[in-house]
Amino acid sequence: MSTLYLSWDQIQKIRDKTVKESILAEMQSRYSRNLWSSSFAWLLYSWMEVTFSSWENKIDFKYNARNSSEENKENTFSDRFEIIDIIKNYNFNGTIPSNNRAENIKLTYSPYQISCKIWEDEESYNNVVMVFRVNDSRNYCFEINKKNCRLMEISESKCETLQNFNPEE
Repeated sequence: MSTLYLSWDQIQKIRDKTVKESILAEMQSRYSRNLWSSSFAWLLYSWMEVTFSSWENKIDFKYNARNSSEENKENTFSDRFEIIDIIKNYNFNGTIPSNNRAENIKLTYSPYQISCKIWEDEESYNNVVMVFRVNDSRNYCFEINKKNCRLMEISESKCETLQNFNPEE
Protein backbone atom coordinates (compact mmCIF):
# COMPACT_ATOMS: atom_id res chain seq x y z
CA MET A 1 0.00 0.00 0.00
CA SER A 2 1.42 3.35 -0.96
CA THR A 3 0.70 6.69 0.64
CA LEU A 4 0.15 9.93 -1.16
CA TYR A 5 1.71 12.96 0.48
CA LEU A 6 0.57 16.41 -0.50
CA SER A 7 2.12 19.67 0.53
CA TRP A 8 -0.02 22.47 1.97
CA ASP A 9 0.39 24.39 -1.32
CA GLN A 10 -0.86 21.40 -3.31
CA ILE A 11 -3.87 21.04 -1.02
CA GLN A 12 -4.63 24.76 -1.35
CA LYS A 13 -4.46 24.57 -5.15
CA ILE A 14 -6.89 21.63 -5.13
CA ARG A 15 -9.27 23.53 -2.82
CA ASP A 16 -9.07 26.64 -5.03
CA LYS A 17 -9.69 24.66 -8.21
CA THR A 18 -12.67 22.93 -6.60
CA VAL A 19 -14.31 26.27 -5.74
CA LYS A 20 -13.59 27.66 -9.21
CA GLU A 21 -15.09 24.57 -10.80
CA SER A 22 -18.17 24.78 -8.56
CA ILE A 23 -18.78 28.38 -9.74
CA LEU A 24 -18.49 27.29 -13.38
CA ALA A 25 -20.67 24.20 -12.80
CA GLU A 26 -23.39 26.21 -11.03
CA MET A 27 -23.56 28.74 -13.85
CA GLN A 28 -23.47 26.02 -16.53
CA SER A 29 -26.29 24.16 -14.78
CA ARG A 30 -28.46 27.29 -14.69
CA TYR A 31 -27.57 28.13 -18.29
CA SER A 32 -28.46 24.62 -19.50
CA ARG A 33 -31.67 24.58 -17.50
CA ASN A 34 -32.67 27.83 -19.20
CA LEU A 35 -31.57 26.77 -22.68
CA TRP A 36 -33.24 23.34 -22.78
CA SER A 37 -36.25 23.85 -20.57
CA SER A 38 -38.51 26.57 -19.30
CA SER A 39 -38.96 25.10 -15.86
CA PHE A 40 -37.29 25.45 -12.52
CA ALA A 41 -38.34 23.22 -9.63
CA TRP A 42 -41.23 21.99 -11.82
CA LEU A 43 -42.59 25.51 -12.31
CA LEU A 44 -42.77 27.13 -15.72
CA TYR A 45 -40.93 30.42 -15.79
CA SER A 46 -40.87 33.31 -18.20
CA TRP A 47 -37.41 34.63 -17.30
CA MET A 48 -34.40 33.95 -15.15
CA GLU A 49 -32.27 36.73 -13.66
CA VAL A 50 -28.75 36.25 -12.31
CA THR A 51 -27.16 39.00 -10.20
CA PHE A 52 -23.44 39.11 -9.46
CA SER A 53 -22.86 41.34 -6.44
CA SER A 54 -19.38 42.37 -5.34
CA TRP A 55 -20.65 44.33 -2.33
CA GLU A 56 -22.81 41.45 -1.06
CA ASN A 57 -20.32 38.88 -2.34
CA LYS A 58 -22.78 36.43 -3.85
CA ILE A 59 -24.56 35.26 -6.97
CA ASP A 60 -28.37 35.43 -6.82
CA PHE A 61 -30.72 33.52 -9.11
CA LYS A 62 -34.33 34.62 -9.48
CA TYR A 63 -37.03 32.91 -11.57
CA ASN A 64 -40.40 34.32 -12.52
CA ALA A 65 -42.81 31.42 -12.14
CA ARG A 66 -45.96 31.40 -14.29
CA ASN A 67 -49.26 29.85 -13.21
CA SER A 68 -48.21 29.54 -9.60
CA SER A 69 -49.01 31.07 -6.25
CA GLU A 70 -45.26 31.68 -5.96
CA GLU A 71 -44.52 34.54 -8.35
CA ASN A 72 -40.74 34.41 -7.97
CA LYS A 73 -38.31 31.79 -6.70
CA GLU A 74 -34.87 32.82 -5.50
CA ASN A 75 -31.63 30.98 -4.79
CA THR A 76 -28.27 32.30 -3.64
CA PHE A 77 -24.88 30.82 -4.42
CA SER A 78 -21.91 31.82 -2.27
CA ASP A 79 -19.20 29.30 -1.59
CA ARG A 80 -15.76 30.40 -0.36
CA PHE A 81 -15.31 33.08 -2.98
CA GLU A 82 -15.21 36.85 -3.10
CA ILE A 83 -16.14 38.88 -6.17
CA ILE A 84 -13.42 41.52 -6.09
CA ASP A 85 -14.01 43.26 -9.42
CA ILE A 86 -16.74 43.58 -12.05
CA ILE A 87 -15.90 45.36 -15.29
CA LYS A 88 -18.48 46.23 -17.96
CA ASN A 89 -17.60 46.16 -21.69
CA TYR A 90 -13.98 45.16 -21.12
CA ASN A 91 -11.93 44.90 -24.33
CA PHE A 92 -8.68 43.31 -23.02
CA ASN A 93 -6.47 46.23 -24.07
CA GLY A 94 -4.99 46.62 -20.58
CA THR A 95 -6.92 49.72 -19.52
CA ILE A 96 -10.18 50.02 -17.66
CA PRO A 97 -12.05 53.32 -17.76
CA SER A 98 -13.14 54.19 -14.23
CA ASN A 99 -16.79 54.36 -15.28
CA ASN A 100 -16.68 50.70 -16.42
CA ARG A 101 -16.61 49.29 -12.90
CA ALA A 102 -19.75 47.93 -11.26
CA GLU A 103 -20.78 46.62 -7.84
CA ASN A 104 -23.70 44.65 -9.27
CA ILE A 105 -24.37 43.30 -12.72
CA LYS A 106 -27.48 41.46 -13.87
CA LEU A 107 -28.08 38.89 -16.58
CA THR A 108 -31.60 38.27 -17.83
CA TYR A 109 -32.28 35.01 -19.65
CA SER A 110 -35.39 33.93 -21.56
CA PRO A 111 -36.16 30.21 -21.86
CA TYR A 112 -34.84 28.46 -24.97
CA GLN A 113 -32.58 31.39 -25.94
CA ILE A 114 -28.77 31.37 -26.10
CA SER A 115 -28.35 35.12 -25.72
CA CYS A 116 -29.19 37.24 -22.70
CA LYS A 117 -29.27 40.83 -21.56
CA ILE A 118 -26.32 42.06 -19.46
CA TRP A 119 -27.30 45.20 -17.61
CA GLU A 120 -27.02 47.54 -14.67
CA ASP A 121 -29.39 50.42 -13.90
CA GLU A 122 -31.26 49.97 -17.21
CA GLU A 123 -28.03 50.29 -19.26
CA SER A 124 -27.11 47.28 -21.41
CA TYR A 125 -23.59 45.91 -22.07
CA ASN A 126 -21.88 43.59 -24.56
CA ASN A 127 -19.84 41.73 -21.96
CA VAL A 128 -18.78 41.70 -18.35
CA VAL A 129 -15.51 40.48 -16.87
CA MET A 130 -15.25 39.49 -13.21
CA VAL A 131 -12.39 38.70 -10.86
CA PHE A 132 -13.16 36.17 -8.14
CA ARG A 133 -10.85 35.54 -5.17
CA VAL A 134 -11.14 31.94 -4.09
CA ASN A 135 -10.50 30.74 -0.53
CA ASP A 136 -8.71 34.03 0.25
CA SER A 137 -5.77 32.87 -1.83
CA ARG A 138 -6.07 32.84 -5.62
CA ASN A 139 -7.83 34.99 -8.20
CA TYR A 140 -9.73 33.66 -11.20
CA CYS A 141 -11.19 35.76 -14.00
CA PHE A 142 -14.38 35.03 -15.89
CA GLU A 143 -16.20 36.62 -18.81
CA ILE A 144 -19.81 36.56 -19.95
CA ASN A 145 -20.83 38.04 -23.29
CA LYS A 146 -24.37 38.70 -24.46
CA LYS A 147 -24.09 36.46 -27.54
CA ASN A 148 -23.80 33.16 -25.69
CA CYS A 149 -24.24 34.17 -22.03
CA ARG A 150 -22.08 31.40 -20.60
CA LEU A 151 -19.60 32.01 -17.82
CA MET A 152 -16.18 31.34 -19.36
CA GLU A 153 -12.85 31.28 -17.56
CA ILE A 154 -10.26 33.75 -18.85
CA SER A 155 -6.67 32.56 -19.35
CA GLU A 156 -4.18 33.20 -16.55
CA SER A 157 -2.19 35.65 -18.70
CA LYS A 158 -5.29 37.73 -19.51
CA CYS A 159 -6.32 37.55 -15.87
CA GLU A 160 -2.92 38.87 -14.75
CA THR A 161 -3.21 41.72 -17.26
CA LEU A 162 -6.67 42.49 -15.94
CA GLN A 163 -5.47 42.58 -12.33
CA ASN A 164 -2.48 44.81 -13.16
CA PHE A 165 -4.44 47.32 -15.21
CA ASN A 166 -3.64 51.01 -15.70
CA PRO A 167 -6.87 52.96 -15.17
CA GLU A 168 -7.65 55.64 -17.72
CA GLU A 169 -8.02 59.14 -16.34
